Parts: sequence; C-alpha cells; structure tokens
Amino acid sequence: MVGSVLDHKWRTIFLSTEQVAVFPDADLSTWLGVSQIVQTLERRLPFVVPVQTRLRWWEALGPAIRHDVSPDDPDFEAVFGPMADIARDLEPRTPDWAVVVERELADDEARSLIWHGRLTDVYLRVVAPDGAHVGTLHFFRPTLGDVVSARLSRGHAPMYERMLELRDPARRQAAILFADLEASSELSRCLSSRAYFALIRSLTDLVDAAVIANGGLIGKHAGDGASALFVVDGVDAESAAAHGAIDAARRIRDGAAGLLGDTTEVLVNVGLHWGATLTIGQVSSYGRLEVTALGDEMNEAARIEAVATNGRILASKDLLERLGPEDADALELELAHVHFTAVRSLGADFKALRDAGSIAVAEI
Repeated sequence: MVGSVLDHKWRTIFLSTEQVAVFPDADLSTWLGVSQIVQTLERRLPFVVPVQTRLRWWEALGPAIRHDVSPDDPDFEAVFGPMADIARDLEPRTPDWAVVVERELADDEARSLIWHGRLTDVYLRVVAPDGAHVGTLHFFRPTLGDVVSARLSRGHAPMYERMLELRDPARRQAAILFADLEASSELSRCLSSRAYFALIRSLTDLVDAAVIANGGLIGKHAGDGASALFVVDGVDAESAAAHGAIDAARRIRDGAAGLLGDTTEVLVNVGLHWGATLTIGQVSSYGRLEVTALGDEMNEAARIEAVATNGRILASKDLLERLGPEDADALELELAHVHFTAVRSLGADFKALRDAGSIAVAEI
C-alpha cells in the first residue's frame, strides 16, 4: 500500500516502502504528509498538481488540520508554513473519521507515475479509547477500473520492483537476449490468422515465463520477436546474469518446439551477448512501461540473433566468459572445449557484418 502515518498534528512519522519507492527522495524532515497541501500550493513538489485540485485538497483538509493545530500551538508555523497566515483565519472544522479526495494529475505527473489522470487519497482518523486524536493514516491509489487492475495483477510483482529500481538511466552491465521466430512468414501463410495469433501469444507467454524464471527483465515484443535483459545486481554477479540468459534461451528453444503440437515444429532463434557499457533505464508513456537499454552491444546482440538460424542459440564469447565454474557446470558447458566462430563466417548480411562481423560466437 502506498501511504504514510501522520501524528496528531498531521506531521509525517512513517512512510511505507511503496511510498518511498514512488518518491525515492522523500525525507521525513521535509515530507509534510497532508501538509503537502502547502508544498503543492507553492509548487515545491517535483511535479505539477492542477490548481483546482490543490484548492479542492485545501478545502477538504485545511479546516481539519486547523481544528487539530490552533494558532497558539508552538508548532503552528511549522505545520502550515507559508500558509500560516491564511490558516490562522480559517474556520476550523471537526474532521470526519474518513476524508476522500480525488486528485487530478497533470500530464507530467501522470506520465512519471504511470497512472492515468487521477489518484484517490484516503485519510483515516485514528483515535485512542478515550476519543483523543492520536494520528491519521494516509493512503493513495490510482483510480483504475477493475478490468485494468485485473490485467495488471497478471504481472510479476518482483519484476515490477526491479523495473522500479531501474527508473533512472545509468551505466549498467547486463546479459542481453534476442529471440525471433524462424520462418515466421511461412508459418503465417500456412496458418489461419487466428491460429497464427494464438501461436504468437503462446510464444510471448513462453518467452516472458522463461525470462522471469531467471530473474530477467522482459524487453520489447515486436511481432514474433522479443528481447530481455539480465542486469548484473551486486558484486560478482556477472556469472549469475550470464547463467540466467542461457537458461532462459534454452527454455524458450525447448518450449517453442511443441507450441503447434505434433503438426509442425516451431523453431526460435536466440542470440546472447554481453553488455558491458549499456545505459539502462525505465521508459514510460501513456500506453506502456518498460526498461530499455541503449548501447552498441544491443545492436550487436540483434545481429548475433540474425545469424542464429534453424533454431540455434548463439552466445558471444564475451557472455560465455562471464560464467563461473559452478554456473558453467550447472549448464553442462565445458568452456575449455567451446569452439568459437566469427559472425562474418555464418552467412551474415550487411548489417551483421557492419555491426558484429568480428564478434566470436558459439552454439550452445
């Protein structure tokens, strides 16, 4: 739950981990909880709240705060800040046990929080057995329809959390996976449009499940192609990232074979590469949220996949040499006996020659 706990003077004393995740720079010494009203009226928060929303927020909560914090309170000025003069003349109102405020978001905020236009703020008044006011619980949630919420719930929460951690673009290392359906044009002609759609959907589910099972981040799905990143997390984690990419590639290859039953073998070509100098971060828009990576190694990985024909998995030398002995043994790879071939020797087209012709790869 995204929210916070406020004391009897409406000052924040606790932020939920989800609140901190949404606002990573939140500081209890400056985060005023409901007195965000003051900050938003002055536009001090790192996003824009429309004027009408700020006024509605103040009208709903200002008199309640004024009821609990009178002008003769020594903390009055700190609580109301630059709104103290206005609050001093405000008519106090006995707060309801629950106050709900619908908050409209400006475009910049909606885009940054991946919520579409509105938030619902709920304030629950907490009283002691003797009726004394001891604090307020504040929660907020996006105003999403039940159908949208249900679809979002299909997602993998740990992956969403990893995506949130990568919100800010930064230089990171990662294993890169590109996968593509072999002979997709021929399959689309042989199957009805409905059957081909069902195949692509099954393949998408297969890729996503394999990536998530190995701690990866699902990248872009473009038609019958897909990508994924296995970001290095912590010291000495390169081997784990490389292991995850290889295991995911094998699950995709093996699982794809039976997607059409016994009638037709489905082949998926996979290219694996290592990104040592990638810039990885979150990209969000009105319609999607994803983590993307930019760097030469992404183009190189795509070219490796392009020469991995006939359902093969080709992994670059850069990736395979990140594997430690234990991970190599678990994958049944004898690295000392792996034979590498330059991409240029595998029937590479112009783009592959240009971007990755000298990269050494091996079938695994």
